[in-house]
Amino acid sequence: MNHLLAKKSGRNGQIVKLMSGENVFELPNDLDNPREYDTNYKLEDDEWFAIDNFSETDYSIALITNDFNSAEFNQIIRADYDKLSYLCSYQSNRYYYFQKLSKSQTINRKWFYISKEPELKTDNPIIIIKVLPDAIYDKTSDILYFKKLTSITAIFSGIGSLYREATEEDTAEFLDNGFINLTEGYNAERVKKANRKRIAMAMDTFNNFTNAQKASIYDYIKDYCEDLEFSEEDRSFAIGDEQSLKSLMFGIEQRYYTTLVGNEKRVANSVTAIG
Repeated sequence: MNHLLAKKSGRNGQIVKLMSGENVFELPNDLDNPREYDTNYKLEDDEWFAIDNFSETDYSIALITNDFNSAEFNQIIRADYDKLSYLCSYQSNRYYYFQKLSKSQTINRKWFYISKEPELKTDNPIIIIKVLPDAIYDKTSDILYFKKLTSITAIFSGIGSLYREATEEDTAEFLDNGFINLTEGYNAERVKKANRKRIAMAMDTFNNFTNAQKASIYDYIKDYCEDLEFSEEDRSFAIGDEQSLKSLMFGIEQRYYTTLVGNEKRVANSVTAIG
């Protein structure tokens, strides 16, 4: 059975069910030539960007990682339509088709059917379904396909970080900061792609900190990253491998937090501002 779902906007927006039965989207016949995402590359008409092992990335969402069960979702009510952020059509027990919703896709105008006896209609507004979805997730192969990254940033939190990757020069400049003490021969050449992306984001964040905020963030990182060696004398963190650099990047982005109930320390794989 195929199911059309929708995500309500807001931090804790629920997934609601719209309808079941027919296919909403057709599977494109040009998914066999995917390309790794590159901000400098312009796709040909028959190409898609693809992210392999998507369920293992920081951008994955529970809707696609959990086993699908339509009974878990409440049926949509009329008031929900004004606060939907995207559609998701689950089809063939395998594919998830996503479409971002914008005001331009909700039409509230007079209209009529094309027929021999057209009749003017002014009833409920309609939502336009695109010919091609904004993203397709194949659960069997664990691949996410998309055409435009900007169309899916509201669906997969944090995926916008693919926009930018720090160059080796940027990476070397960042690692040269006084609060970083490189050990074990670690240097810019050994920084892998995932951490280069984190550096690109962390550079912007850190450069906007005041001196007082920088001092506070050091204490924050020390509190959550007990395995990250810190020198009080030099006011620097020992960074000798990818994991220690990742921990530092997450600290600068303030991804660590403590639950209000249970006082459990956690880390957020992705974050989004809500105010």
